[in-house]
Amino acid sequence: MIEIVIEDVLRNVAQLTSAIQNKQVLGITSDSRQVQSGFIFVAIKGVSVDGNQFINDAFDKGAICVITDSDDTEITDTTIKVSNARKALTQLASNFYGNPEKHIKTVGITGTNGKTSTTLILKDILEADGKKVIQIGTLGIIPKIKSLDFSLTTPDPVSLFQVLHHAVEEKFDYAILEVSSHALSQNRVDSIVFDSVGFTNLTLDHLDYHKSLDNYFNDKKKLFGLIKEGNNPLILSDTDYGKAICKDYPNSKKVSLKNADADYFCADISITKNGISGVMHSKDSSVQIDSTLIGRYNLENILLASSIALEIGIQQSSIEQGIKNCDYIDGRNENISEPEWPDIIIDYAHTPDAYRNMLSSIKEIYPDKTMKVLFGAGGNRDQSKRSEMAKAVQEFADVAYLVPDNPRFEDINKINNDVILGFSKDMFEVFDNRKHGLLAALKNLDSDDILIIFGKGNEKFQEINGEKLYYSDREIIEEFYAN
Repeated sequence: MIEIVIEDVLRNVAQLTSAIQNKQVLGITSDSRQVQSGFIFVAIKGVSVDGNQFINDAFDKGAICVITDSDDTEITDTTIKVSNARKALTQLASNFYGNPEKHIKTVGITGTNGKTSTTLILKDILEADGKKVIQIGTLGIIPKIKSLDFSLTTPDPVSLFQVLHHAVEEKFDYAILEVSSHALSQNRVDSIVFDSVGFTNLTLDHLDYHKSLDNYFNDKKKLFGLIKEGNNPLILSDTDYGKAICKDYPNSKKVSLKNADADYFCADISITKNGISGVMHSKDSSVQIDSTLIGRYNLENILLASSIALEIGIQQSSIEQGIKNCDYIDGRNENISEPEWPDIIIDYAHTPDAYRNMLSSIKEIYPDKTMKVLFGAGGNRDQSKRSEMAKAVQEFADVAYLVPDNPRFEDINKINNDVILGFSKDMFEVFDNRKHGLLAALKNLDSDDILIIFGKGNEKFQEINGEKLYYSDREIIEEFYAN
């Protein structure tokens, strides 16, 4: 158990009061249900719950003090006012765990799509160079820490700094973080000054939270101000958003598939069903790309990971070996077919742009296949993208199966009706049960077809009415072909 004097925990956060001087802090939380004796409780006004309502509960459970930014909360010797409670929580967590971000090299990747793939490729590159690497993101913590798990792309500050503390104790060289727009909006990584940061892309997503694409983009951009002085953000610059970042942050370096004047660009490109090859050029070096990953968007992920690696001083031979070592990414454009099955690909994609990137790549690689797509929209999330998902599928697919994908607390029929608005052709079937839809797709699948299954990847659950119910697309497929 960590025990640290409160003066050290409050450093750079708030002034110490006589009532709490020399107190020993045993924990920090923004969840009043987790408060124990010796804890600091940070009262945060969230989207649906205001932590300030639970200040008395926190004291009843033994909280040493409460941190708040509410103008309506009475300020006392043990209730301390700060300008931003979320920023305070991040700094408190960093202080409590000994500022671990200062004792490990950190890389942050943001963007709508491609964060997980880019971080996995970079992890393999760094490990090929002999580095010990921890990855924090959508897939959880890699390598896994049994006592820690979370469901957010970027965990809450207390969990994040606990992981970084563990990484420092275990002598990891690098921590690679997927940094979500929510995390940037909520100041979860504000105490980290990254050694390198990268940007993949920005497309329609999360407008239920950010309300507009401009807000979403502005939150993403916060990452590029959290880099060590003298270091350069690496930006996939072929999109308008990438160009805008390079304009707003002149220290950025451009990474491009199209522009030979970029700081890092690719030539001699070949993309087939067997993989990707090409050469990444920069002013000082050339890196041979030889990968079994498929799709143009994976080439972008490889370029971004490789350019980051060069910027932080990884040798060329390690980059080339690391690219080869990353021979597949779980649940990302993963062909799970056995030799006797038709082609079946699973992918985690859940945005219209990710659909287009994936489906256009598959069409390029399998031009003679009849393309069938199984997909669905999440409940209690950005509704504006639902019809756009259907438009993206219709653009490439011959047949579509519309199924549930984490409906959460929302009625599946309402979700499906929102999606259907995007279809202008009668080329889809609708199901209110994902397994039933998947079985229907499999029964109608033959060797001339290819089935792309979006949304779950390797996830093994469905979120329905507040419960995480066990569910696996992969296991259903395996059982179908075993019978």
